[in-house]
Amino acid sequence: MTALIDGPVGRSLMRFVLPILAGNILQQLYNSIDAMIIGRFVGENALGAIGVSQPIINVVLALVIGLGIGEEVLLGQYVGRQDHKGVKQVFDTLFTSVMILSVVVAICGFFATPFLLQVIHTQPEQMEDAAAYLRIIFLGIPGIAGYNTMSGAIRASGNSKAPLVFLLICTIINAVLDLWAVQGLGMGVEGAAIATVVAQMISFFMCVFYVNRYYPVIRYDVRHLDLSAKMLSRGARCAIPASIQQCAVSVGMLLLQVVVNDLGASAVTAYTIGSRIDSFASAPIINIGQALGIFTSQNLGAGKPERVKEGKKYCLIWAFAVGGILLVLLWGFGGSMARFFGAEGETVAMASWYVRILSLGYFIAGYFTVVEGLIRGTGNTLVPMIGTISGYWLFRLPAAILLSGILGYIGVWMAVPVGWIFEFTLILCYYHSKRFQRFLSEWTMGEDCYE
Repeated sequence: MTALIDGPVGRSLMRFVLPILAGNILQQLYNSIDAMIIGRFVGENALGAIGVSQPIINVVLALVIGLGIGEEVLLGQYVGRQDHKGVKQVFDTLFTSVMILSVVVAICGFFATPFLLQVIHTQPEQMEDAAAYLRIIFLGIPGIAGYNTMSGAIRASGNSKAPLVFLLICTIINAVLDLWAVQGLGMGVEGAAIATVVAQMISFFMCVFYVNRYYPVIRYDVRHLDLSAKMLSRGARCAIPASIQQCAVSVGMLLLQVVVNDLGASAVTAYTIGSRIDSFASAPIINIGQALGIFTSQNLGAGKPERVKEGKKYCLIWAFAVGGILLVLLWGFGGSMARFFGAEGETVAMASWYVRILSLGYFIAGYFTVVEGLIRGTGNTLVPMIGTISGYWLFRLPAAILLSGILGYIGVWMAVPVGWIFEFTLILCYYHSKRFQRFLSEWTMGEDCYE
C-alpha cells in the first residue's frame, strides 16, 4: 500500500490528485456519453427522459455507497497506522455490506420504477423512455456500487492511478457499446442503459482482479472473510452521516427536478444538459476535496496533523484557480457546450444561463468542498452533512420555488448558488472555531468518529 504520510506535501498531494481528477472527468464523460448519443440520434424527449431518471439514480447510489465513504475514511486511518489486520477487517466488513445492500436496492427499485417517476411529475411524453432506462440501470446497481466501493478502497490505500486506468478502459467500452446499441441496433434509451451497466460491471471485475492480485492485505475472498461487528459499527458511524449528506444532495436535486419539470420539456432538457456540463466543470474541485480527505485520514492516522494544515493551503489555491478558469470558459462557451449535447433553440439559451450562473459560485463552492474534505478526513462526517442539508433544504429549494414563480427558469438556476452561500458560511465558521482547531492540533486515533 502507498502511504501519503511522507515527502513534500504539495508534491504528494498533486501526484495523488491528478489521477483522481482525470478519473472523475472520465466518470463524468462516462455518464454523459448516454446523453450526448441519445440527444444526437434519438431526440430531445429521450434525452430529457434520461435527465428525469438521473436524480432517482443519484438517490439510490447515495444510499448504497454511503458505507463506502466510511470505508475510505477508516481505511485511510488504518493505512496511516500500518495496521494490516484493521485494514482487512474494515474492507471485508464494509464491502460485503455494500454488496448485500445493493442487491436489495436493485430488486426494490426495478419494481418501484413507475411509481418513482410518477412521484416526480415526469412529463407524459418522457415516461416510457424514462421507465425503460431506469429499470435497466437499477439492475446494474450492484456492479456500480461494487466498482465505486472497490475503487475507493484502492484510493484510500494511496493508489489513485489504478482506478483511472480501469475507468479509461471502460469509458471507451461504454462509448463503443452506446453507439452500437443506439445508432447501430436502434435500441434507443434501453441500449444506452445496457451499455452503461455492462461497462460498469467490467470496471468492477477489473478492480476485484487487481485488488486480489496486488493487494494481499485486502484480498477479497468470500471463503476467508474477516468480518467484524465492531468495524461495521465504526464504519456506520462515519458512513451514516455521509450517506445522509449524499441522499440530501440527491433528494434535493430530485425535488429541484420536480420544480423544473413543471416548467416544461425544454426546461427539463436544459437542466439535464446544464447538470452534465456542471458535473464536468465541478469535477476538479470535488476531487481536490476528495483527495484532501484521504490525505487527512492517512496523516492523522500517522499522527501528523501539521501536514494536514499544509495540505489544505495547497488544495485551496488549486480550487480557486480552477474556479477562475471555469468562470471564463462557461461564460464564453456555455452555449457551444449546450449545442454539443444536441440542444437547439431556446434550450441552448436555458442551458447556457444555467452554467453561467453556477460559474459565479464556484469560488465559494471550492472553499467549502476542500474544507469539508479535510473535516471528513478527521472522521467527522456530521458537520458536512448538516451544511449540505441546510444549504439544500433550507435555502436552495425554497428559493427555487419562490424565484421560479417570479423569474421562471432563471429563478431556479439562481437558487443553486443561494444554497452554496449558506454552506460556505457554516463551514467557514466551523473550521475556524477554537474547538475544531484544538481538536485538529491534538488529534489522536482514539478521537475519531468511531470512538
